This record gives sequence, C-alpha cells and structure tokens, in this order.
Amino acid sequence: MAGIVYELIDTLEEERECYEGLCTLAKYKEEAIVNKQIDFLQEVVKREEEFAGRVSILERRRDALLNDIAIVTGISAKEINVTRLIEKLGEENEASKRLIALRTELLDKIEGLKKQNELNTLLIDHSLELINFTIKAIESTRLQMPSTSYSKDGDQPGMAKHSFFDQKQ
Repeated sequence: MAGIVYELIDTLEEERECYEGLCTLAKYKEEAIVNKQIDFLQEVVKREEEFAGRVSILERRRDALLNDIAIVTGISAKEINVTRLIEKLGEENEASKRLIALRTELLDKIEGLKKQNELNTLLIDHSLELINFTIKAIESTRLQMPSTSYSKDGDQPGMAKHSFFDQKQ
C-alpha cells in the first residue's frame, strides 16, 4: 500500500503545482482586464485551459488511486478520501504528515484562486457595464443629433421652417 500512497502524494503535489500556476494566471488575467490588454488576456485564458485540462487528468488519477487504496484498506470507495486515509495511516506516519500538508496547501490555493476569480468576474462585469453605458450614450446622442442631409428644396428634414426676415418688429 505504501507505493500507492506515495503515488497519491506525487499526484497531489502535481495538482498543487497546477493550482499555483492557475493562481498566477488569474493575477495576470486581472492585470490584462485592468489594462485592457485583450491579446494578453486571450493568451492567459489559453494557458488556463491547459492547466485546467491537466488538473482534470490529475483528479481522475487521484480518484483512481483512492479507489485502489480503498480496495487495499477495506474502506468503502464512497467513503475514501485523503482525510480518511490519514486517519487510517495514523497522523504520526510520515506519509500522513505529507498528506496533511498537501491537503492544507491545496485548500489554500483553491480558496485563493476562487477569490481571485471572483475579483476578475467583478472587473469584467464592471467593464461590460461601462461598455453598455458608452454604447447607450452614443446611441442617444446619435438619435438627438439633427440629420446632416437636406431635402430637395434645401430644408433639413425635421426642422421647422422659420425665417427672421419675414417678421415685422
């Protein structure tokens, strides 16, 4: 079982590294949004997709390893998780200590990523509000501006015919 546990530790370390990368990319994304760097933002999103794909693969591997550990330990596959494995191994075990540290690091990284993504979402929403406001302002100005075209007799459409010379004072 020790081999499977150490393989699980390696997988969790790789997963932690991916989440560190995602956190860094989320900060770059914030910078790109604030500075309106669309090309840079597209590149960051592309890299995020690569990291997310890698995390997905690692999560599947982690689940498979936990299922293997469940079979070896006799714990139900539905009940097995890192916390339950730590309990089974004993908290003083070297592997357990590493698993505890990795679990804490992963949870911290995921929470940091969640907060950064929430901030980025707010920034994007704010940018969209500004864009919509600008579009509406342009549309309303365009509707209020008189037409620059003239009719056949030289009058502007929609303008009242009014001459100052026809009136007596």
